[in-house]
Amino acid sequence: MKTTHRWVDPFAEMSDEEFDAHVDELFAARPATVSVSLRIAPELLSRVRRQAGRAGVPYQTFVKGIVEAAVSRLERGSLGSRRSGPIARRRKTAKR
Repeated sequence: MKTTHRWVDPFAEMSDEEFDAHVDELFAARPATVSVSLRIAPELLSRVRRQAGRAGVPYQTFVKGIVEAAVSRLERGSLGSRRSGPIARRRKTAKR
């Protein structure tokens, strides 16, 4: 036996003005973002887009998530103690 669920509009009881105010509040609560330009290898961009597609999100959203996760790990110190990656090598070279 197949049961169907009737969709109920959660905003049906709101006036247009109340709905507009609600939407304005939602957008005001979002943190501001800035636009950046980033140069990366075409193959890396293809890989990022492929992974974003598998995750079902736009690739720029996917990149923001990766950057957020990586910076959070660095801030917690889990990557900071390993000074062997390309960024650490650049830092050592720049100090000379």
